[in-house]
Amino acid sequence: MGRTGAGNADKGGGAAVVAALVLLALPSPAQLADAGTYEKDDHVQIVAVQTAPRTAKVYALLTNCTEVTLKLTLALTNAVASEPMPLTVDSMGRTYFELVTIRAKESEGAWGYGGQNCWQYGRRGEFKDSSVVCDLPYKGGPYVVTQSGLGETHTEGSGSEHAIDWAMPVGTLVCAARGGTVVALRQDSTLGVKNPKFISSGNFVIIRHDDGTFAEYGHLKRKGVLVWLGQQVESGAVIGFSGGTGYSSGPHLHLCVFQNIDAQTRHSIPLQFRTKNGAVETLKKGQAY
Repeated sequence: MGRTGAGNADKGGGAAVVAALVLLALPSPAQLADAGTYEKDDHVQIVAVQTAPRTAKVYALLTNCTEVTLKLTLALTNAVASEPMPLTVDSMGRTYFELVTIRAKESEGAWGYGGQNCWQYGRRGEFKDSSVVCDLPYKGGPYVVTQSGLGETHTEGSGSEHAIDWAMPVGTLVCAARGGTVVALRQDSTLGVKNPKFISSGNFVIIRHDDGTFAEYGHLKRKGVLVWLGQQVESGAVIGFSGGTGYSSGPHLHLCVFQNIDAQTRHSIPLQFRTKNGAVETLKKGQAY
């Protein structure tokens, strides 16, 4: 259930350089074919602002998130950038920050720039090779595991290789499986469709743990988030209500613990859980916990 954003920019330059050029994330051709049938996640925008004659600065602007890994690629015409391209950065808790300065090479004549960007939630870090022990991320139950590691959609290379899905009714209380800081959330989507083009249409909460890993709680119901950005939560704290939004075959909760490799790929981490009988277990598909 990892997400990326991709965008393009019109050119700016010469006497026609605009005061603020926004590099908006654009839908793929497949999404354009079904315009209006999905709800895109646009929490990250890249903005270019003219700061002096023949000079522009490019900034990242984040809403409803503080942790992303972002890659920016610029195409320059008679201009230079203050950072080598492509540029990959981690927001590291920031919601507005400078990426690069662009300057015309000469004092006169046409110049310009355009760009593309991609991003995903979380930041890069040292990978954890051993299993992480979590509390069960819900109240009540038991609930049946419908997909575990390397399942139907938890495939190798998906970024959710070791994620766990539980079937549960819409509105079930979802809890933090480990303590940490809320670094991203969404709760405005109404869509839930068994189609991968809706992977960025789900509601979610992402929590950063003290060891640098991130937990994504996915497919929450609309207006089903009960925490705020930057909130510190303890293990077992209620963070929202389950649902079936996004790329989903029906109501369920998706939990994935991960770290990013770059702005487009991530590494998921095997999970074990303290179950209600007190044991630490690797959960199995088809079993109720």
